[in-house]
Amino acid sequence: MDAWLVSGTAVAGLIIGGVLDPLGQRLADESRAEDDRRRAEQRAGSGAAGEPGPDGGPGPDAAGPVRHLLPAGSSPTRTVGAGLVTAVLFAGAAVHFGRDLVLAPFCVFFALLVVVSVTDLSHRLVPRRLLYGALALIVPLLVASAAADHRWHDLAGAAIAGAVSFGVFFALWWFVPRGIGFGDVRLAGVIGITVGFLSLLHAYVAFLAGFVVGLVFGVVMMVVSSSGRRTRIPFAPSLAAGAAIAVYWGGPVAQHLFHAGS
Repeated sequence: MDAWLVSGTAVAGLIIGGVLDPLGQRLADESRAEDDRRRAEQRAGSGAAGEPGPDGGPGPDAAGPVRHLLPAGSSPTRTVGAGLVTAVLFAGAAVHFGRDLVLAPFCVFFALLVVVSVTDLSHRLVPRRLLYGALALIVPLLVASAAADHRWHDLAGAAIAGAVSFGVFFALWWFVPRGIGFGDVRLAGVIGITVGFLSLLHAYVAFLAGFVVGLVFGVVMMVVSSSGRRTRIPFAPSLAAGAAIAVYWGGPVAQHLFHAGS
């Protein structure tokens, strides 16, 4: 293990996570205000007030109360926590990938997972500008990684996984719009592209683990919440947890699953 690489990457993660947390809060506040203006215009016009906003936030007519599990706005404790989690993920990526160019896109990816998880827990939305900004960095870095090691088949796998993931989640959002927000659809596409670069099986494990984590999280929240099954649960943190599990342990997990099923 390269101690200098791991420690340096961890420090970078601490700084980046601490910077991105207030930025994510600002973008989430702006997105919420934009959603509110849009819904007010709909009420004044056609009366279609229950549609989700452009960043995937739930409409006001969706069933169940919104539970914000983290404080919004300025919160030093939340910011420090986000920085520490990002540092741990960066350090884990450095241990896992070593001095490989692919470390760069996955560090960007982990930073994104942390900040959108926090905004979903504090605002119940995933700002699209965070996703688009991260994607604008991740895709060129994946292309550079593929070019450096002639891993063009991995890049093709990333494109396939991204398209399939976005398509499946888009269908879920289309048929069950109260179940997930469109921000989760966009996030699924980014997860598919990034984790799919490792392999299609890694992408499969990412979403399988994400749904399992989401199920457990949902059950716990329904048990502790007085509103029970009507509570709306943020899904981005579960997708993020599943993606991290797949990056670190996707290969062994997939091998175990398919070996046990054969």
